Amino acid sequence: MRGWTFLLGGLIIWAVHFFALYIVASVFLTTPLARMLTLLISLVCLVAGVLLLVRVWCSDGSTAMNEWTRGVALLGAMISIVAVLWQALPALLV
Repeated sequence: MRGWTFLLGGLIIWAVHFFALYIVASVFLTTPLARMLTLLISLVCLVAGVLLLVRVWCSDGSTAMNEWTRGVALLGAMISIVAVLWQALPALLV
């Protein structure tokens, strides 16, 4: 079960961030509250992504399958960090 959590962790963080920003944008439109919520949600998701990245990086991969799982989990965590930044930037810059 732990392997699945590592494998899907980055994608889950990305999905939570995406849907949370979608809800904020739908409810609050372009108010200052929407910008603050976007910043808060993005920071929480970035921290979660970095924690996942550190946790996976520090885990040991003793077998070939564990090493493959570790590599995919690292890639997913890095993609989630980039995606969270990419999705938050337009809302914060405008």
